[in-house]
Amino acid sequence: MLVAVMSLVCLICGVSLAGLSLRYPARAAVFERWSGICLVLGLCLLGAALHSARV
Repeated sequence: MLVAVMSLVCLICGVSLAGLSLRYPARAAVFERWSGICLVLGLCLLGAALHSARV
């Protein structure tokens, strides 16, 4: 359950950082980099949560 919550938090942070990159174009590269990292981490955690729920 904790892994699923962490996954959701990472996905929300990734989407929020992507939105910030649109609002502040001067820092878009930094926001997009961290957004991508958060999204990949969130999807990995989601996969781990789904795999552990299945086993």
